[in-house]
Amino acid sequence: MEQNKKLKLFISYSHHDEKSYIDQFKKHIHTLKDNGLIEDWYDREILAGEDFQNKINNNLEDADIICLFISKEFLSSPSCKKEKEKALELRKKKGISVIPIILSSCEWLDEEDISKLLALPADGKPISKFEDPDEAWLGVYEGLKKIIEKEIKFKNLKITEEFESFLQDTEMLTNAHSEKERVLLDDIFMPPDLDKFNDLGEHEEISSEELFKKLLDYPRIVIAGENQSGKTSLCKVMFKELRKRNFVPVYISDEKDQFRGRIENKILESFHKQYDDDGFDINEIDKERIIPIIDDFHFAKNKEKHVKDLSVYPRCILIVDDIFSLNIEDEKLLASFTRFKISEFKPTLRNELIKKWRRLTDKEIRDIDYRDIDRTTELIDSTLGETIGKKIMPAYPFFILSAIVTYETLAIPLNQEITSQGYCYEAFIYFYLRKQGVRNDEIDTYMNFLTELAFYFYKEKKYELFPDDFTSFMKLYLEKYNLPIDQKILLKNLSLIVSTDSFNNYSFRYPYLYYFFVAKYLADHLENEGIKEEIEKIMNNLHVNENAYIAVFMSHHSKNIGILCTVERNVRGLFDKYEPATLIKDEVKFFDEQVDKIIEPSLPSVDTTPETERKKRLRTQDKLELSQNAEEQENSDKEDSLGRDLRRAIKTVEVMGTIIKNRAGSLEKTKLEEIFLDGMNLHLRILSSFFDLIKDKEGQEAIIDFISVRLKKIIKESDEKKKELNREDLKKMARMIFWNLNFFIVYGFINKIVHSLGSDKLIKVEEEVCDEVGTPVSFLVKHGILMWYNKNLQVNELAVRIKEKDFSKLAERVSKLMVVDYCSLHPIDYKDRQRIENKLRISTKKLLTRGYKGS
Repeated sequence: MEQNKKLKLFISYSHHDEKSYIDQFKKHIHTLKDNGLIEDWYDREILAGEDFQNKINNNLEDADIICLFISKEFLSSPSCKKEKEKALELRKKKGISVIPIILSSCEWLDEEDISKLLALPADGKPISKFEDPDEAWLGVYEGLKKIIEKEIKFKNLKITEEFESFLQDTEMLTNAHSEKERVLLDDIFMPPDLDKFNDLGEHEEISSEELFKKLLDYPRIVIAGENQSGKTSLCKVMFKELRKRNFVPVYISDEKDQFRGRIENKILESFHKQYDDDGFDINEIDKERIIPIIDDFHFAKNKEKHVKDLSVYPRCILIVDDIFSLNIEDEKLLASFTRFKISEFKPTLRNELIKKWRRLTDKEIRDIDYRDIDRTTELIDSTLGETIGKKIMPAYPFFILSAIVTYETLAIPLNQEITSQGYCYEAFIYFYLRKQGVRNDEIDTYMNFLTELAFYFYKEKKYELFPDDFTSFMKLYLEKYNLPIDQKILLKNLSLIVSTDSFNNYSFRYPYLYYFFVAKYLADHLENEGIKEEIEKIMNNLHVNENAYIAVFMSHHSKNIGILCTVERNVRGLFDKYEPATLIKDEVKFFDEQVDKIIEPSLPSVDTTPETERKKRLRTQDKLELSQNAEEQENSDKEDSLGRDLRRAIKTVEVMGTIIKNRAGSLEKTKLEEIFLDGMNLHLRILSSFFDLIKDKEGQEAIIDFISVRLKKIIKESDEKKKELNREDLKKMARMIFWNLNFFIVYGFINKIVHSLGSDKLIKVEEEVCDEVGTPVSFLVKHGILMWYNKNLQVNELAVRIKEKDFSKLAERVSKLMVVDYCSLHPIDYKDRQRIENKLRISTKKLLTRGYKGS
């Protein structure tokens, strides 16, 4: 047998037994060694000067078989106890064979952890009790030989080529990358976060990487996930992980037949398909080592019977669509399962997935291209709905990667009128329909049905339809349209788009599907007077999330300029009593007088990398996104007039920005310039209103006094022993906080303009508008867009403009922070850093601006 087929046998013993027993054992196993079946190791192999304990631990970890030589000396030895515990841990973690070899009479049967193991010689009779010791050792030899032969066959059990291909299959993404011939699951898999539930339904977040490490700590597992959440990919990765640890995972999926028949037969059938088992009987494998992984178990007709039948396997993994869908009567059996649910990808994971995809290549590995990463991130955030409000599409890898692929491979859209982002949504809908077997010549019928259904939801102001409501809709639909498809078949084929809950109520599975079809209905009926009024109402109330999303989706479906004109009229009427802010010296003189209180921006230290800074900010975004998952306040009656107008203004500009980004190549240039200017001016009018609020001296002092009182209380609560600051020191601190807070609000408004309206497809248009306006603030907006979307920092231009007479100290400070922000997130070489320091007078020291989000 080849050298690499040898099994490693670890001998754990008490030194007291070495001469009496271990030497004899080594003599009796020489045939196994000579035949190349094993290589043995024990602590006498350690050479002088080597790390004793480390060597033992490493060889224990590498072992295939561990023999515990049991005697009273072994059981009483602290070091032997540690080796025994480690051996049993490895048996649990890796499935390593642990064999107790009973040397002499002792209380080993009272040792619960080893008494349940198969001991040698037969029946655990101590070697010392045999009249002929050679007979005892022959029994050990034969027993060990059987185990070794079985282990070798087991270790050499290979996965079939066909199943190996399935384990790496990425379905529609397999041939979707422009620089990689075949995309494998190993290329793109990102471990998702999971919610781990307890018996009370409470949950805590863990990463699936942590689950992989501790997989064997959870003998029976249920993992739930929505459609396309990555359940099957997780199954594949767990399968490979378990096989690496010398277990025999068996993957079973049977959606079509709903797991009819005995689950044991399905395991056996799957085993034969997944392993090259020539000469190997599954019955030879201990049940402890076989781990069934049952995918789509929610389709099973007789769940309780299957779960009971699976109880013969100490370990199993069930995959379902809902965490509470394992509805069985046996409470004890149910309680034996640990439940997990797949979470959507947070910004950090989305970023890692995008980077993974972007760096895929069959050639040499490429460096990170931040322009490409940032452009793709913005595209995905927009597609998920993040830029407007709450997500409208789940942030699972399928949706993220499919969206990237759809944009990249966009050739001739299915609908010539639709935008590229609209085509992305449409592509998902076509995917759902085709996955259910809908023929091309039937798609128009399905699209029409969905459009009418969505508008019925909208008109009735409902997010779900009760069965009677749905019956009413069907009656109206059949009066209006011919339906050449049986209603039951139609609803079955729409199950990935329109779902029914456990109360038999109907709803669109994801919000983006609802908005897509409502907008399609409106866009298809623009000539109808009632629809025109509805659209006017939507455009007048873009602060409501539903209206904002419908408006954006309408821009995907229709190039009708009237929709944009309505939005523009609304924009011009908001905060119209204020002139747009300019940040010229005369306008912000009151702010310039306080600029010495604002923290001076500093370039990041040389040991701070863009990657570490980006990760910090992404972690902050994770927390922000988590906090925003709660339902947004939609009831405008609970907001004061200013709050409502502010929300409406910000949302309206977001909608305008999304529209011009989507229509960057199909709207006339003059219209793009007009919309960009209107959006920028609205934000600058809000900024003017903010200046009006803070420049009043009495108002300033009142706020500063309030901050002083709060500071005093915070300091006292945080450290009772700390000496109290006097009133003057408190006021000084409060004044610093007040003006720094105001500064970051100004900076935030400019950043909001850059990211709401900026685009790499509109840079020339936006440059021309900003240059024509010619104010310090328009100059900052222009360079913010150039920095973020073009990755172009124009140091000389900034240095020259800062020195001009109208350029305020506030504008200068904002420009410096923009530069620092850019340098924190992008690699800057030494020469360029020196130029920034010299030209813009920005020093390099410890970064003080980590607390804000630069986007």
